[in-house]
Amino acid sequence: MYLLQMAPKFLLALIILLIYVKLSGKSQIAPMSQLDQVGSMVIGALVGGALLSPTVSAWEAAGLVAIWAALLILIRFIKSKNSRLRDAIDGEAIQLVKNGKLLTDNFAKANLPVRDFETLVNIQGISSFSQLKQVWYELNGSLTIIKKGEKDIAELIIENGCISQDNLEQLKKDEDWLMQEIHKQGYEKVEDIFCAEWFDNKLIIYPYNKTEDKSA
Repeated sequence: MYLLQMAPKFLLALIILLIYVKLSGKSQIAPMSQLDQVGSMVIGALVGGALLSPTVSAWEAAGLVAIWAALLILIRFIKSKNSRLRDAIDGEAIQLVKNGKLLTDNFAKANLPVRDFETLVNIQGISSFSQLKQVWYELNGSLTIIKKGEKDIAELIIENGCISQDNLEQLKKDEDWLMQEIHKQGYEKVEDIFCAEWFDNKLIIYPYNKTEDKSA
């Protein structure tokens, strides 16, 4: 009898979770930020608690999961439209090594002991800090590493038809410069561009496909 009572809860919770995973994409399988990680943990806790509680009905269990999932999807959508708000919510990658020099103050900011940093570096096949040129501590706890002799990584300046102001400022460029570069390559407005990156002193533009729906 108990199993029959629980079955509707399991079914509704499963449907909500399937919809959530479909709308969220693969970011829940490989979370890119602390919010993704914590959000997924809360989803699991809500499902487990609601399913096991005899006082929570099937619809109440599904409603709890649906509300939290909707909030996470809304936040993710807002972040995709505003790079500054995304950085305010998720934080930013912390640079630990710049031009071969360890930025010791940033290790404290990242709350990363140097021994743990050494382990993460060694895992990537690097035996000495002296081989490092640039290193960033990413939002998901991984390291982005550029070794001495390698080119710097590209800076994403346009994302989904929107200008990434922070990256533009880091390059010491402004919107007037960006628009001139865009016009040189035959594009009229930023909204026509899916993404653009600054790499090896060149602006590389990736436009929307003509048949692609920009709202997708």
